[in-house]
Amino acid sequence: MIQRVNGSLAVSRALGDFEYKNVQGMGPCEQLVSPEPEISVEKRSEGDEFLVLACDGIWDVMSNDELCEFIRSRMKITESLEAICNMVVDTCLYKGSRDNMSIVIVAFEGAPRLSEEAIKQDKELDEKIEAKIKGILSQPETAEADLAYIMAMLNEESEEGDKLPLPPGGGLSSKMKRSKGESHEAILTTMFTIRSNTAHHSTL
Repeated sequence: MIQRVNGSLAVSRALGDFEYKNVQGMGPCEQLVSPEPEISVEKRSEGDEFLVLACDGIWDVMSNDELCEFIRSRMKITESLEAICNMVVDTCLYKGSRDNMSIVIVAFEGAPRLSEEAIKQDKELDEKIEAKIKGILSQPETAEADLAYIMAMLNEESEEGDKLPLPPGGGLSSKMKRSKGESHEAILTTMFTIRSNTAHHSTL
């Protein structure tokens, strides 16, 4: 988790935020929040893959390593950096982030390339998760389960041995929206509709 100034502000250098700069007798750069930027220079190498710029809404729920591993794995299934940014934001939402979120990814020459095998595995994973969700909802005792309960059951099954090959860094949260944008949450809505229609017809 990100350390916050006075438990609120997630940055220690900013323009504005004057409530953190009102200590009399102290200069602008001596206040809790400084307007002076911190600048560092990093030498590039041929092995560099990508650069990530993101705000605290992302870092609140993903570490540096988790985010890099997740982006690296997604670059193998799509060339669209916009799509990957959307995947990151969706994943952070499902991980519980409640702050503003923005992210920019800059790909370098060493970035991972598309992999037909990775694309195939990702599609198979989506299908396996969908089948598991439908299987859970088909049981009378879990027929009205919500998404949070479904995720807990899938995590429990994975821990007990039926391990899903989930994207590194993203975990199950990253697969609540499928790679083509369709939400697994939509599966629940569809299943609830089917059950409601079935129940309605059975009472006629």
